[in-house]
Amino acid sequence: MNTRRTALSFATGLALLALAGPALAAPDFPTKPVTLVVPYAAGGPTDQLARELASYLTQDFKQPVIVENRPGGGAQVAVNMLKNAPADGHTILVGDVPSLSTNTGLFAKLSYDPQKDLIPVSQLTVAPGLFVVPNNSPFKTLQDLVNHAKAHPQKPLSYASQGVGSGGQLFSVLLSKKIGVPMNHVPYRGSAPGLVDVMSGQVDFFYDTVPSAGNYVLSGKMRALAVGEDKRSTVLPQVPTLAELGYGDIVPTFWYGVAVKAGTPAPVVQRIAQAAHAGMRDPKVAEKFLSQGLLIKTSSPEEFSRYTREEAKRWVPIMKDAGMKAE
Repeated sequence: MNTRRTALSFATGLALLALAGPALAAPDFPTKPVTLVVPYAAGGPTDQLARELASYLTQDFKQPVIVENRPGGGAQVAVNMLKNAPADGHTILVGDVPSLSTNTGLFAKLSYDPQKDLIPVSQLTVAPGLFVVPNNSPFKTLQDLVNHAKAHPQKPLSYASQGVGSGGQLFSVLLSKKIGVPMNHVPYRGSAPGLVDVMSGQVDFFYDTVPSAGNYVLSGKMRALAVGEDKRSTVLPQVPTLAELGYGDIVPTFWYGVAVKAGTPAPVVQRIAQAAHAGMRDPKVAEKFLSQGLLIKTSSPEEFSRYTREEAKRWVPIMKDAGMKAE
């Protein structure tokens, strides 16, 4: 695990707390139960993160914190629930890269604007990407796969993704462009069904995440060819990074964070950020995520807002250039 990055992230949270001071204590928040809205079905990575955070926040807020799953519409159902709630911080979105940043590149008529309708509160975690192939794949290394793809352009390799516009598709589109050969996209509704088809050999490869695919690699059901982080994962230390292999320039990041409705008072936003930072630093919460290969990374509302804009600026043009459109 990148302990240095984790330590720096914790330091960011501590610095925010030190700067916040009594003026941002927001003693009148919360005054009733708080709802964490998740844009995806129960059981996925965003949902698991929300439920761990909810358990901690219930203690911190001294109010019940409920997780409500509102899948559908590429996160639009969940965000519209937030938009229709009062701007008082009692409804919080637990989202990811698409829902908080890049959906503008996927939907012709998105029902919300991430930059105008939401206030990013804090990033929470980063899930390093993991490039996997079936365990019986002839490709022992990423270079094996690249060499084969170049030698047989008339028979394009197939790749799974978590859905149109996902990190899995973004990486694979950039890989295809970098090596100059076409590849066939097979989109799924989330990681789980894609992993099943990779294991069975129906799809050639998948750029998923360490927390999602790592256990399949450790159990021998898949083979990992590369990890998408700047340093090797402690969960899979034998797997080289994409940067080591010369592909560090095409690595999208899978990250998760929390946001509230635009118009929420600044002291309430800071109070939620304080609680989120403390929750992610809680030893029980942190250890669970770190053991899965997640990286703990918190940020101030200002930092997270800037980061979500930067991510959209980086990835949306690529999505549009590739003709990615929501189904």
